Amino acid sequence: MRPSVFPLLIAAVLTGAPLHAEAPLLTLELNAVAEQDSGCRITFVATNALAADISALVVEAVIFTPDGLVDRLALLDFQSLPQSRPRVRQFDLPGLTCDRIGQVLINAVGTCAGTGTGPGTGTGLDPAACAAAMTVYSRIETITISG
Repeated sequence: MRPSVFPLLIAAVLTGAPLHAEAPLLTLELNAVAEQDSGCRITFVATNALAADISALVVEAVIFTPDGLVDRLALLDFQSLPQSRPRVRQFDLPGLTCDRIGQVLINAVGTCAGTGTGPGTGTGLDPAACAAAMTVYSRIETITISG
C-alpha cells in the first residue's frame, strides 16, 4: 500500500507552511567579471518582479578576497529598474583584479524607491521592503554572493 500524502498536506495547511516556494520579487544576479585597465568590472543582471517600477536602487556591497578578508565597501547604484524587464548594470572596482574577489556580500539596501499605488507597489517601497524581496546569486564559479 502506498503512503498517502494527504496527512502531510493537512499538516502543512494547519501549520501555515507554504505549499510552494514563492518566486523572488527582486533578483540581483552576479553575471560576469572582466579585467579592465583600472581594475575589475563586475556585471549584474537585475530583475524587478515587484508590482511597480523601481525608480532608484542603491545597495551597499562588501567585497571580500578569496581568503575571506574585507577588501572594500562599495555603493552600487542600480538606478531605475522597470517592472518585469531585466536590466544589466556594470560597476568598476578600481585597483582590484578580478581574481582577488572571492565573495560579494549585499550588506544593506541604502535606497529603494518606486512608483505606483497600493500594497506592494511603489508607494510601499523602501529599503527594508526591497531587502526583504531580494534574492541574490552568482553565475561566477569562483565568486559567491550573499545578502
